[in-house]
Amino acid sequence: MKSLRLLLAGLALLCAATGSRAESHRVDDSSSQVLGSTLKLRPVARLAHGNRMNVVSGDINVAVRLDVSAWKGRQGRIYMTLPKQSDGSLTATWATRGQLMPGVVRTGGRTLVYAGLIRQGRLEDTLQLNVQGDERRLPRDAQLAFAFEIDLDTP
Repeated sequence: MKSLRLLLAGLALLCAATGSRAESHRVDDSSSQVLGSTLKLRPVARLAHGNRMNVVSGDINVAVRLDVSAWKGRQGRIYMTLPKQSDGSLTATWATRGQLMPGVVRTGGRTLVYAGLIRQGRLEDTLQLNVQGDERRLPRDAQLAFAFEIDLDTP
């Protein structure tokens, strides 16, 4: 009976901790713009255990403009997401020039790109983006659907 009470107390603490998690919101990035032409993926010569891998890779610059005006004055963490693709997995790696952090995101994942006080209504940066994937699983007309989410700290 004592162990059951301890288990219930532990579950209550877990529920309380889960309830205080940050809330998550989609960030409007509709003003973001691909710089230059469309992303062109080219074969990369790689060997894995003596076998050729079917990796394609491409680079592109993206001017990211995030409308965070709704959360100005709040603490939060912004993540870049890459939703799952039914056609296979991709990996995106990027460097930045300003307010956002460099990083890596894989299909179905999200990666932290900003943490702290939202001081202005808009966050802007230019990402030098590299995308890699398996050419056997990617359709020729695949479209990348990067998005951004913000997790706000509870007041």
